[in-house]
Amino acid sequence: MPPKQHDSGDKRGEYNESQELENLQRVFQILSHQKAAVLSDKEQPKVSPEKLADALKKLAYKCKRTDVEDMIWEVDEDCDGLISWDEFKAMFYRVRHDKTGWEPRRLFNVVEFMMHDKDQSGTIDMDECMEILFRRFGKEQLEARVKEFMKHDEDADDTISFTEFLHMDQKNDLAGTSKHPGFRLSAGMLATTKQENERLLRQMGVK
Repeated sequence: MPPKQHDSGDKRGEYNESQELENLQRVFQILSHQKAAVLSDKEQPKVSPEKLADALKKLAYKCKRTDVEDMIWEVDEDCDGLISWDEFKAMFYRVRHDKTGWEPRRLFNVVEFMMHDKDQSGTIDMDECMEILFRRFGKEQLEARVKEFMKHDEDADDTISFTEFLHMDQKNDLAGTSKHPGFRLSAGMLATTKQENERLLRQMGVK
């Protein structure tokens, strides 16, 4: 028989995964303006550039329309200009398990912030921070993790804004991936590929 601690750890891990998926679904419902918990197969909700831009506006984050479209394009596997639940979920776990730092993170950052910001206030307060970090790291590491998280409070208002959250993500790029010449080259190729795709779609009369 396995030790009881092992059983407890497994159950806790399963619970955390369940809670994370539920939280992820909540954020998708917000971003897709989904009003009902369950919709028919003919009316599946999707995240559009307009809906994502609206969410970013509520987070007091200014960016160009082209930047919003790029965030969607990076994870839009069927090239319909929208993000389905399957694409949304795949994006989240792909970045979550990425060890290289090469996965596009822009939409992931929005989603992860909104998963922390449960009351949709546009900021992460101490209680929200403690709740999610407790689930992820446990009681033993909680105090240190909370201090590490909240030290990024640049304006000393005891909350983390989305802009501060992005600054935190940039500082945590320990491998320096974003500064790597290969990463910049890859990003340039990605932009070129998008332009080429749009040109071909126009020629086909799709766009």
